[in-house]
Amino acid sequence: MAGKAPVDLVLVEFSGNRFDGRVLTELERLSAEGTIEVLDALLVSRNADGSIEWLEASTVDDRLASLVGEPAGYLSAEDAEAIAEELQPDTAIGMLVFQHSWAAKLADALRGVGGRLLDWERVPAAAVAELAEN
Repeated sequence: MAGKAPVDLVLVEFSGNRFDGRVLTELERLSAEGTIEVLDALLVSRNADGSIEWLEASTVDDRLASLVGEPAGYLSAEDAEAIAEELQPDTAIGMLVFQHSWAAKLADALRGVGGRLLDWERVPAAAVAELAEN
């Protein structure tokens, strides 16, 4: 289904390299509901001693490997290296590429009635918050 809907790259920083499965549970729910399709994932961490390691989805966790399936190749060693340079000790960054599956369904419905999507832009969360304050 990749290519029929908007695709996002999300970077999330985790201090203390703490993971307890809540994020995976939410990703599994969103995927099962058909809201998103996880295309690729990568975890880059700098240990307390300063050493760097990066892991592809298939080596991070069985649940994440199941979500990603065969990685789409959006994330590479070069991405991991670029992120690693900026990491503080005892910190990790999760990189996630996902497709908005719900948007493909909406686009199909629009085309089904002769509609043509002209533009689709993301409004930054800070801009939405600012508008809500006014």
